Amino acid sequence: MIILLIALAAGAAGAAKAEGLVREVRSGLTPPPYILVPEYRVSLLTPAYQEEKYIGSLLCSARNQTYPFHDVVVANSSTDGTAALTRNFGGREVWAAYGNIAAARNQAAYHSQGEILVFADADVLFHTQFVERAVAALEAGAALVHPREVVYDSSKWNLWLFPPQVVRPWWNTTRCVAVWREVYEAVGGYDEMCNPMAPWAERCREDLDFGARVAAFYGRRSVRVLPWLIGTSARRYKAQGFKGWEKFDIPARARIHWR
Repeated sequence: MIILLIALAAGAAGAAKAEGLVREVRSGLTPPPYILVPEYRVSLLTPAYQEEKYIGSLLCSARNQTYPFHDVVVANSSTDGTAALTRNFGGREVWAAYGNIAAARNQAAYHSQGEILVFADADVLFHTQFVERAVAALEAGAALVHPREVVYDSSKWNLWLFPPQVVRPWWNTTRCVAVWREVYEAVGGYDEMCNPMAPWAERCREDLDFGARVAAFYGRRSVRVLPWLIGTSARRYKAQGFKGWEKFDIPARARIHWR
């Protein structure tokens, strides 16, 4: 009975913590309490395919940063309202052929001006201090940083996926990373031969591969995990259940099979 009560209390505390973090991350949807004068140009880079449902929240939270983004570039493969939303929020749209996420990320980087590059999926929501705290970590010596995350549109999935974020490993460079441009260029950007969408590639994750190459080049301690500073949607979990988590267990760089 005592063990059960302790477990229930821990579960309740975890649920409260998870929901509290969602409220904190949603601070990105309101104007920031202050605005810093940026020392570095920071670019937001996002690949997008039919993202009109989500990208508005990303761009709104990008606009509400205490450390402003210098520019926003969306590598767009969409035929929906993604392009219009990008323009409405002052971002730049560049066309990217559908089917290679790594190539889209690189295209966005090519058209950006930042000394620091933030690569984020279109369904990300930024805490209002995300850029400020990412820049501080990079200034402190990191080559690449990535934040813990909450699920902002499903209390159920947020609770279930909260524990893995508590112990988020350094190599889990998915969803959102901030990296020095010189680091990005030194490792050759995202490997366009590492394409999880390609019929000739087996289990090759361009985001994990990029983080692994940064760690190999600069040392594992150069890749650092930040606190809970972004939210993500539950769409992959709503569609696939816990299979939406399976992809995090596959190798960053797997064998490529040519047809």
